[in-house]
Amino acid sequence: MFGNKTNRQVIIWTTIIGGFMSALVKWGSEVNMPPRVPGEISPPAAHIDAWLGWLDIDSHSLDYIYQINTVSGAVTLYHWLFSFAFAFVYVYVAYFWNNIRLWYGAFFGILVTIAMHGFLIPLLGFRHPIYDVEGTVGWLWNLNGYELWSEFLGHIYWGVSIEICMIAVLAHFSRPIHGKWRQ
Repeated sequence: MFGNKTNRQVIIWTTIIGGFMSALVKWGSEVNMPPRVPGEISPPAAHIDAWLGWLDIDSHSLDYIYQINTVSGAVTLYHWLFSFAFAFVYVYVAYFWNNIRLWYGAFFGILVTIAMHGFLIPLLGFRHPIYDVEGTVGWLWNLNGYELWSEFLGHIYWGVSIEICMIAVLAHFSRPIHGKWRQ
């Protein structure tokens, strides 16, 4: 399928670089615009608790203190892992269907928001907003405007950051660079 060595390298390097950079971008966007209200469990934390609890691993298993702030290490690791996974999905799909790159990756970010936060996460029972009526499932249309805005913008930034990394990787493999730019 990817018989060309360069194609395989583009996929590998975009996954690594795009996964790393997009994890930082998505995490950083949530600092500025938190998607949930204080005291509400995040879907990644709920996933970890539900899926790994039988191994005595929960969302606080890897917590650590950094400058008197408690950082949820397990949730951070979860975000990093899915950033690498989705960077791979992005570059893999782009190989076959270039339209995924529409709007410099923003289209991909919108699709991920709709698929994951609109359907899959609530379908699996991991989103019940505390600001809504008790027991309400967190389908996309049940989320408040702040959460919608945060998730859509965060995933758009995230998708665009993967695309920028892919552009850089493609540029690296496409042609030699001459002049003072070259080291």
